[in-house]
Amino acid sequence: MTDPASNGRAPDSTAFVFCGGAGLGAVQIGMLRALVERGIRPDVVTATSSGSLNALVYAADPTMAAVDRLERLWLSARRRDLFRVRPTAIGRGLFGSSPALASNASLRRLLESTLPVQFLEDTKIPVGIAVADTAARKAVVLRSGSAVDAVLASSAVPGLFPPVVIDGREYIDGGLVADPPLGPAVELGATHAYVLPVGWPIVEPVAGNAATRIADAVDWLCWRVAEFELERWSAHCQIHLLPSPSTRMIAPFDLRATRRLIDEAYVLTTHWLERSDATAYGRSGPAAEPTCVRRARGLRRLPDLARRGQEHIRKIRGS
Repeated sequence: MTDPASNGRAPDSTAFVFCGGAGLGAVQIGMLRALVERGIRPDVVTATSSGSLNALVYAADPTMAAVDRLERLWLSARRRDLFRVRPTAIGRGLFGSSPALASNASLRRLLESTLPVQFLEDTKIPVGIAVADTAARKAVVLRSGSAVDAVLASSAVPGLFPPVVIDGREYIDGGLVADPPLGPAVELGATHAYVLPVGWPIVEPVAGNAATRIADAVDWLCWRVAEFELERWSAHCQIHLLPSPSTRMIAPFDLRATRRLIDEAYVLTTHWLERSDATAYGRSGPAAEPTCVRRARGLRRLPDLARRGQEHIRKIRGS
């Protein structure tokens, strides 16, 4: 979409990079709405884990209509639409030979009724879905083939959902090996990337019981991995890390906060885009703590964010 530079350098290319986030991926819908309103459109889209659903629906129809469709989907979704855990399945998973505690049948039905394309190559914007190859222990980027199988594979949380076999290879959650999936974006030619995270960077200190602290340790580890990926690919691509509302103390598949998370993400991203200094860090070399990370931390602390978000959304929607 950008003419090649006269010096022979490859043309600039923009990517939207959708991170994983389990049942909290609705956060990305608020970010996406703000980006589309601003007129920012990607040349490629990459995604991992639950972000794959959002990425595919948008890549198939990169308009506000797709954002509205995704918002309706997330607001109407219930946990039973994603998975159902039965005592017999838990028993087989814990004490038998089953590789998972839950079937992915419910999620498959949801995807079959939701995804607007049958094959990845049918999207209007090229899309790459990151999955983890269980045998090779590395990331694989799917760019063609069944859209439903790709999302199921990238969302197959180990132990919760069964692996998905595609062309004889067994794949699981792409978030294990590519979250955020910046590497696939760079491989697809991206020189600028807008990263849509879920819940990070982590700002708040945590206090609570042992279970809370274990969950916090896992979050902390995931953020450190994500931070490494940001640093790793910053030499190849200018990265814009969008600010995410906090998802702390919300269970991964608790959908009751969906409306609030969408609204807060919209307000945060809109505010970030309106700032004249909302630049990225990237090929010139990141600071000790990347500027975009510091900005995300600062924006997260905007007062009365939930109330402001709801008021702003009601105003623009005329409700």
